[in-house]
Amino acid sequence: MSEHDKDKDSPEQGSTGPTSGSIFDRLKVPREPVGEPLPQGHDDGPEMLSTPPHQTDSSAKPATEVLLPPSAGAAPVPPHPAAVDRRAERRAERLIASLMLVSVVGTVGFVITNFVGDKHQSYYTPAMGTALALALGGIGTGIILWAKRLMPHVEAVQERHPFTSPPEEISAAEEELRISFEDTGLARFPLLRRSMLGALTVFGAVAVVPLLNLTNSKPGTKLQKTSWVKGARLVTEEGNFVKLGDLSIGAIETVFPAVPVTTAAGGTRYEPKTSTQEKATSTTIIIRLPPGVDKPRKGRENWAVDGHVVYSKICTHAGCPVSLYEQQTHHLLCPCHQSVFNVPDGCRAIFGPASRSLPQLPISVDADGYFVAQSPYHEAVGPAFWERS
Repeated sequence: MSEHDKDKDSPEQGSTGPTSGSIFDRLKVPREPVGEPLPQGHDDGPEMLSTPPHQTDSSAKPATEVLLPPSAGAAPVPPHPAAVDRRAERRAERLIASLMLVSVVGTVGFVITNFVGDKHQSYYTPAMGTALALALGGIGTGIILWAKRLMPHVEAVQERHPFTSPPEEISAAEEELRISFEDTGLARFPLLRRSMLGALTVFGAVAVVPLLNLTNSKPGTKLQKTSWVKGARLVTEEGNFVKLGDLSIGAIETVFPAVPVTTAAGGTRYEPKTSTQEKATSTTIIIRLPPGVDKPRKGRENWAVDGHVVYSKICTHAGCPVSLYEQQTHHLLCPCHQSVFNVPDGCRAIFGPASRSLPQLPISVDADGYFVAQSPYHEAVGPAFWERS
């Protein structure tokens, strides 16, 4: 074997520490101080016998001082307390790990509140905000303290250079990156490394939860289910039941369902559904047309009573209330976007952005002469685009 082969197979002179294993194992090997080696025969004087400073003595100087190459553009600065005081270093490590744990608790609270909390209660939004603040604040504060208390403080100045760096600058940059990576302490502080990775992994749920909410936000068949049921009486917002003969020709009235409820004595009472949630889907209008004007569609010949027709008040364009009625033309006008519906022709949309007719509610008259619903709506109420969800 030639001398050249021997030199290539033999380890490089001056290298210390293991050459295999994980990056964290290799980084645990202390770095050699950068500088010119001492000449042979150099004498520092007679050896002084004294008690060495304790490793937790904050007044003691570090055993080795790392100086970056001049080409790296970094000037050494006095070390911070954690660099020379082991107790301060451990306190900073435990504090940062605790902040990562706070972030984990906040993330778990965010997920639990989202899926278990009642979105209609007053505590829901503050609880979600507090949990998200803990999740973000824990990681953010921990990273800031990590940089301030455990990483070296340097002042770096980088001069302007051409786009193509010379090889020596590339080598200096690689060396600076290697030193910076070692200065983060990922190899020396396994507790911090594991806690940060755990916090970041769990924090990923904050990004996943909104995506899961998108899958649960489809309306599906919700708008096809209103409070109107068979036998529900028509009641005004003031709580008055609408009776046959109460409306004059050309009159219009906003009504809501009054659901029949069996009492303890075996009788029947009607409970009006006029809450905010009911108004969002069940708001209805009753119009009395002149005799012979209504032209019911096929299959709807018995849906009206003596010229009284009932339609949903929610516009099929954007859900606005359709409330303007023209007695002469028998047109319903939506004041929001000017959609026009022809009442005698099944409330067909004849103008504006609305794309379909207003849903019709079949009605009849009970034994007491009050208007009641024959059945629920046969179509979905509200904007037309919900039907394509």
